[in-house]
Amino acid sequence: MKMKKISLVVVLILAGFITNDVVVHADDHKHEDKKQEKYKDYKDYKDHDDDDDDDEKYYYDDEEKGETYYFQDAVSTKGTWNIWTRTVAADKEVLPFTSSQKVTLKVEGTNKELSFFVIPKDGELFIPGKAVAQVLGAKATFYKASKILDIQNEANELIYRAGTNVVYDNNVKTPSPAQVFYMNEELYVPISTITNGLGYIAEWQENNQTFVCQPITN
Repeated sequence: MKMKKISLVVVLILAGFITNDVVVHADDHKHEDKKQEKYKDYKDYKDHDDDDDDDEKYYYDDEEKGETYYFQDAVSTKGTWNIWTRTVAADKEVLPFTSSQKVTLKVEGTNKELSFFVIPKDGELFIPGKAVAQVLGAKATFYKASKILDIQNEANELIYRAGTNVVYDNNVKTPSPAQVFYMNEELYVPISTITNGLGYIAEWQENNQTFVCQPITN
């Protein structure tokens, strides 16, 4: 009888360890991909402002759960839809069009092109980041659970998160001219940040409703 009781206790203890192990592993799979672990190092991945840094002029926005550059820190440089000044500009130039429309993007000197809808918003032209990055020859990974888009080519890496106007440009926190947003299974980003960030500049051709991307030459 004593041996049966001891055996039962051992079984219950083992069951407890197994249950705990399952719980731990369940927590490990909260994110869709283990690669997302690296984004925990970035403040805009977190949901609380535990380490604000006034020197770098970025702050958390409780509603958006991410980093935000505010216009109180804006510079006098005039914003241009196709040039990423890497500053927060209070004054912006007029956009080539102001209503959402379908356009084509072509890469100069190649046969690469893509058609998509552009959304004018906050004085910027927003485009689907992942699709455009791939046309520009970059690898793009979108983490749907955390709304993070990681774009990489041979020379550059850009990391965006929905609800923020911060871009990690080769691991440097940099202002985006407007907040990126998630819509229709896509993360929409200002065209200047993704084209300039990957080494291109986009020119608008009104006659055929096309953006032509040309390599930026030094």
